[in-house]
Amino acid sequence: MTSRVWTCDIDDCLAQVGHVDYDLRQDSPYTVRVIHDGPNPRPHLEEYASFLQALGYRTTVQDATDIRPLRLKITQA
Repeated sequence: MTSRVWTCDIDDCLAQVGHVDYDLRQDSPYTVRVIHDGPNPRPHLEEYASFLQALGYRTTVQDATDIRPLRLKITQA
């Protein structure tokens, strides 16, 4: 079964390495999404993804839609 993922854990991980300008959203007990608030979000989200993958999280960059911005989906591997 998939382990739970919490926004506070992801926030701590990203803050420890100096990442800023992001918003976190808890979509379910098993899914957190990250949205970058600055310009050029894709490189930042890819950087977040590679860092979090090294910590054992499963990440997926999700393209923008009409109502949703470009975002990073995070679940526990």
